[in-house]
This record gives sequence, structure tokens and C-alpha cells, in this order.
Amino acid sequence: MGEISLDFRPGITPVKMETLKRVVADMEAGQHLSITLERTDAHQADEILEILKENNYNYQTKGGHQAEFYIKAKKL
Repeated sequence: MGEISLDFRPGITPVKMETLKRVVADMEAGQHLSITLERTDAHQADEILEILKENNYNYQTKGGHQAEFYIKAKKL
């Protein structure tokens, strides 16, 4: 089981949100997902976190030292 990475930089768009919905629905239990956002978009992460919750994921958020904000998730 590998890790899937999604990059939401430079901004969160409807197309990227649809990609996220498709990816999280297709992942298997135990798989990991890494999402990178611009730090300035971190306030918009609530919608992403809600999608993860609805699809049975544990997740952690972390601010980066530069301009990134990260969400690390694992499907249960």
C-alpha cells in the first residue's frame, strides 16, 4: 500500500475538490493520503477535512515552515 499525494497549490478549486472526492472513495483501508495546500488556504481546509471524515479517514494537519500546510490521512 503506497501513499497518494495531492497538491492543492496554488489554490483550492472545484476541480481539485472533485479529484479529492474521487480519490478518497477509491482508496483502500490502510492507505495513506498526503495533501499539500498553500498556508494562506489553510482556513479553507474545513471542506477537505469534512470529506475525509465522511469517508472514514483519520487525519492530522500541520503547518509548514515556509508557505505550505499539510494534511496527512489514513483510511480506516
